[in-house]
Amino acid sequence: MSALNGKAALITGGSKGTGLGIARAYVREGVAVAITGRDTEALKSAQAELQALVAGARVLAIVADNKDHDAAGHVITQVVAEFGRLDILINNAQEFRTGIAIEDISWDDMISSYESGVFATWRYMVAAFPHLKQTQGTVINMGSGAGTQSIPLHGAYGSNKEAIRGLSRIAAREWGRHQITVNVINPYVASAESERYEREHPEVIAELLKSLPLGRIGDAELNVGGLCVFLAKPEGKYMTGSTFDVEGGSFIRP
Repeated sequence: MSALNGKAALITGGSKGTGLGIARAYVREGVAVAITGRDTEALKSAQAELQALVAGARVLAIVADNKDHDAAGHVITQVVAEFGRLDILINNAQEFRTGIAIEDISWDDMISSYESGVFATWRYMVAAFPHLKQTQGTVINMGSGAGTQSIPLHGAYGSNKEAIRGLSRIAAREWGRHQITVNVINPYVASAESERYEREHPEVIAELLKSLPLGRIGDAELNVGGLCVFLAKPEGKYMTGSTFDVEGGSFIRP
């Protein structure tokens, strides 16, 4: 039996892509999973898929928009009411405003990136904190190589992702005394958003694949979900304040 069996996780943006891959990995470990998203039908589909994946899987689907300042409190309340606890928080949901030169970034591009990203991450962390203290929980926030590698035309998105990394490192120091771990994953795995970007910018993807030592795009469940499982298990609970690049070696860095 998995060490995570009986625990509860919340994954924002869990109805598709990376978030759904993480949800699949946790459900296989016996974790009760709550997923959020803005699309009711996508959430219902993801919930049905997860429940079919493992007999008796406990899956809660909640419609929520990360830019709604009240969403985090409402979502956390529902999760704890349904599962009686919260052990794992995955901040994954994020609007994707890219392909824009800095001088052309609008206020809407910038505020949408930050409201759906670092501001929402902070709101969910604060709302979850009292419950994570009780469970000595795990926080995993999604960063991006767009930030760590300063990729052009990602001014709003990439700078926001770096703000998430900064917030995570500070939280790791502040919350360590409660045995709450806070880490960041920079993923590059197949998702609806990545596939859309590939269609719109095939030349960028072609160049990126040339620089990938492993020569392939990763799998959300196996690669990102597998790491999320490890970081929440006792074996991974001595790591905090770190950033893990899950991108096939495309951005090898110190």
